[in-house]
Amino acid sequence: MTTVNQMIYLAGYPQEIGGWLWALEEARKRTKEVVHGLEQAVLDWQGEDDSENAIGSLLYHLAFIETSWLYMDIFEEPDPTDDYPWPHRSQGRLTSVLDVPLEEHITRLDETRATFLERLKVMTLDDWGRLRSPADTDYQVSPAWVLFHLVEHEASHTGQMSIMKKRAQKALAVS
Repeated sequence: MTTVNQMIYLAGYPQEIGGWLWALEEARKRTKEVVHGLEQAVLDWQGEDDSENAIGSLLYHLAFIETSWLYMDIFEEPDPTDDYPWPHRSQGRLTSVLDVPLEEHITRLDETRATFLERLKVMTLDDWGRLRSPADTDYQVSPAWVLFHLVEHEASHTGQMSIMKKRAQKALAVS
């Protein structure tokens, strides 16, 4: 029998932080399972009328947002996403990130996550709950809330990618 109510956490962090980091890692594992082996046409498909976010665009968005929240909101440092190859949004929607191989998206996600995990190794429980007021924003946020948000954010987009994958495979007649 599998036990599902046992607290699981990443080692090397205070247990409360490690629990949320485990959930973040689990969300990423599921994202990778959904996109594993996708053909470029499926990765770039934007719906029947090219008006939807492609899976590749969503993968880029996940890495971009994770980086932004880590630096700006958790550590209150300048946002390094200016160095990303594409802007986050274009004309009010996510930038279309097309013709980028799946391996490049996965590498970006892996590098982003490695940085995230490394940076949080110095986080204390006192700092974990401390509210921050990131520059040029009108909100306050704690690292604890950021982790909740990132888990929820990735899970939502993974569901969206799963649906897009099925629709694209059907429309393009690929597997």
